[in-house]
Amino acid sequence: MYLTDTSWGIQDPLERAFASIHDRLDIELDFMNQKARSGGPFPGGGHFNAENSRRLLGLIDEVAQLKLALEKVGKSLTVSPEYQRVLDGAKTWLVDSGGSTIPDGFAPVLVEKYDTVFGLADAAVVLADRAQVTLTVVGEGAFAMVHKFVDPNYDITFARKKLKRDADERDIARFRREFEIMKGLDFPYILKVHKYDEEENSYTMEFCETTLEEHIKRRNNQPQFDFSVRRRIALQFLYGLNYLHKKGICHRDLSLKNILLRVFSDGAVQVKLSDFGLAKPRESEFTKSETEIKGTIVDPALDKFKDFEPVNDIYVLGFVLTYIFKGVNQLIPDFSSLGEIIQKCSHSDPTQRYQTVLEVIEAVENLETEPIGAPA
Repeated sequence: MYLTDTSWGIQDPLERAFASIHDRLDIELDFMNQKARSGGPFPGGGHFNAENSRRLLGLIDEVAQLKLALEKVGKSLTVSPEYQRVLDGAKTWLVDSGGSTIPDGFAPVLVEKYDTVFGLADAAVVLADRAQVTLTVVGEGAFAMVHKFVDPNYDITFARKKLKRDADERDIARFRREFEIMKGLDFPYILKVHKYDEEENSYTMEFCETTLEEHIKRRNNQPQFDFSVRRRIALQFLYGLNYLHKKGICHRDLSLKNILLRVFSDGAVQVKLSDFGLAKPRESEFTKSETEIKGTIVDPALDKFKDFEPVNDIYVLGFVLTYIFKGVNQLIPDFSSLGEIIQKCSHSDPTQRYQTVLEVIEAVENLETEPIGAPA
């Protein structure tokens, strides 16, 4: 799970340290979720035991010390956004004796037992005008790291996506191709990219504050996060995918994590489709005929990845719309107007699905009232 980059001179001890902290954190976070559920109306209101509180405080200190040690050698410790959120938040209510009261409104932790939580990254980057800016990790995938930084010339936050150092020639070609695809797109609901750095194999792009998954998880039970708000988010997402298909491009890896949201000061949000590493323009021959089927949510009707069509993207819409409107990951099984839309998107027979995203947009726009049943 933790494969560090030997070009930095990092050996197995650091790799073992990452794994050890991760394992111990998962134990405490699992228990925290359990106590939050049992302590009163979920979420929030539980009691986190004294010994567990002390252990978690110790782990927070351990992570902080590790960060400082790496900074001394010019490297940055990366922590997954979900774990960083919890570590930062827990410091405000954990006490080292008598146990700790889990605050009301506590958002359950998405425990990532099998994904990498800790890693290494660059600590800074030099801009074109030779200004050096600090990088902060905001995400990590199998092939690339994503940082944010503030450009002092404009006081604007940007993101930088950089290919990992162990990438092979095909990875580099796919990464550059991802940039070229996105550079050719110009639409409000598609993430905008700016400049590619050939030496670093990185590119800058607009910065988004959160993912669709995180945004809805934190607001799912709030009264103001009502049907009309959810529908606006759903339609922005659908408009973005419709534009993509009209340009002859299949995304092929739609998920709750790569649908990003820009969040504005008044609470308004703007959906941004991102992560086009598996995207395929209609004329592309990049996908090898023998390449295995990839993607976060896989259409069971798809035999070969090279045969991916818009209707296979539409299969995923059922899962995304369920999460937007209901905050759950499984398809809605009922026969409400919303349920019928979701079931038609993800029908096992591709010929029985909506054949274009425009049809889905029309159906969602025609939902006149809030579907029966509150969000889960």
